[in-house]
Amino acid sequence: MENASKALIIAGAILISILIISFGVIILGQGSDVVNNADMSDSEKITFNSKFEVYEGDNVKGNKVIQMIKTIAANNRTEKDANKQVWVIAREASNVDISLLGSASYARLIIIKNTGDDGDIIKGVDGVTPSKAYVVKCVYDNKSGIIKAVSVTEKR
Repeated sequence: MENASKALIIAGAILISILIISFGVIILGQGSDVVNNADMSDSEKITFNSKFEVYEGDNVKGNKVIQMIKTIAANNRTEKDANKQVWVIAREASNVDISLLGSASYARLIIIKNTGDDGDIIKGVDGVTPSKAYVVKCVYDNKSGIIKAVSVTEKR
């Protein structure tokens, strides 16, 4: 009789272990679905990019650049996902390496950063003359396809 009760206890323990493992696998599977679906859809990328592409051009007046800087700052303040925050860099777009955006080599070129207090305008509005013309180019992240930085240089 004692052997039978011990066998039932062992069988119960095995069943409980199987249930715990099954729940773990289910929860892990649901977690990976969330991670895989975290990417933006094509329409979301188009909508996101269009907020900043309207400012792009080779002859953009300073008052429009100031408006763009304020739009990007507002985006960065409300957007908690760091991948959807945009930098504004005082450098030609062809020379912007998005992998270096947080590095010291870009520190003096940054108009808006996306670290710390997101969306803070570091400089730029004061340095942009409304009557001057600027070249504004969007810099896209090759992996995600969304705008990661906007290059602003004075037109020569």
